[in-house]
Amino acid sequence: MECPFCGGEMKEGTIPSGLKWVEDGEWEGIPLTVGLLGRAPKSFYCPDCRRIILPVPEKAEGVLDLVERKLDEASGRLDEAKKQWEARRTREKEEKRKKEFGSKDPWEL
Repeated sequence: MECPFCGGEMKEGTIPSGLKWVEDGEWEGIPLTVGLLGRAPKSFYCPDCRRIILPVPEKAEGVLDLVERKLDEASGRLDEAKKQWEARRTREKEEKRKKEFGSKDPWEL
């Protein structure tokens, strides 16, 4: 990518855990305070003019939005698991009732 400020070649990297910008495959980088919850957004660094470009999504998702979305997903999975468990339990009860019914003396019914 070409730097929009000086026209130099930019390096692609990430900002892991908001600590620093790190060129792909390297460990040393430039300290920053961007990033959240371990997400590593792609960014571009120009070594000539020492600028970083970090693309921003259309709608930035805040911490509460992220937590709410994760909880909704988990709730949906729990509801589906509950339905499956109830269906299995109902089948097992019905099979047990049929088995017990067939083993009883007809005069006891």
